[in-house]
Amino acid sequence: LKQTIDLAGFDGVVGFYLYHLGTGEELHFVHYQGQDVAIPPDVSFTAASAIKVPIMISVLRRIDWAKLPENSETERWLREMITKSGNDPSDWLMENVLDPVRGPLIVTADMRYLGLENTFLAGFFYPGAPLLARFETPGNQRDDVYTDPDPYNQTSPSDMGSLFVDLYQCATRGGGLAVAFPGEITRDECQYMLDLLAENRIGALLEAAVPEGIRVAHKHGWVPNLQGGMHVINDSGIVYTPNGDYVLSIFLYRQGGLYWGPHAKLLQNLARAVYNYYNPPQGAPPAPEPTPTPSPTPAPGP
Repeated sequence: LKQTIDLAGFDGVVGFYLYHLGTGEELHFVHYQGQDVAIPPDVSFTAASAIKVPIMISVLRRIDWAKLPENSETERWLREMITKSGNDPSDWLMENVLDPVRGPLIVTADMRYLGLENTFLAGFFYPGAPLLARFETPGNQRDDVYTDPDPYNQTSPSDMGSLFVDLYQCATRGGGLAVAFPGEITRDECQYMLDLLAENRIGALLEAAVPEGIRVAHKHGWVPNLQGGMHVINDSGIVYTPNGDYVLSIFLYRQGGLYWGPHAKLLQNLARAVYNYYNPPQGAPPAPEPTPTPSPTPAPGP
């Protein structure tokens, strides 16, 4: 994986988190200019639209999804937020379900309760929205690697990975989020959230790394910069494969900007290497065993 990064000539920061949901195998690294960055703590990145997964979880915690009328406004905006990455639906949900002023801070509090120290949302999405709070996290206080993270929304690869692990465990065994928020988030609600995430189809990044027909429940994010490139590209989710399901979260940052062609392809190639490791192409020799790295506790629109 790191050789893939170096051979691509990528001189930015790659944050990578992998967790096999059957075996518990975990691989977590941050790679920068040919070198590994010491972790923990994990490195903070701008979350971009990845933060909509925490918003969705906070909303589902506070509604009874089973009693929502079919085609209700809340359900419609949830679908728009996840499958079309809408910012206005995100604001509507926070204002109307969480709190019209403190909605983003409620999302942050929920993530802190889950132990995700690097994940926060400090303001609404609408242009000119005030910054409601400034958050110092283990990831954004590092001085050895810098990703220029947005003061409005941040996360880390391991935080997003852990969140998807919680969603999966909740949907399959009633663990994860159902244990963290008993009586507030149910197994059926977690399955509903994963089904929404599987409808997020962009034909790129994690999706483009797997054969047609492989289910990928994911949320991507990127932010354009003033130079015509992108500030960050990320994608996190669950890949359901014949040889076991796994969570994968990859974040890219490069000073001076990212460009869709080469850098989306880099993320896709990393994701394809993981898929092929667990599901070797016919006739291919067995892949070498990866070396797990200790981890902290557990163009389309952005």
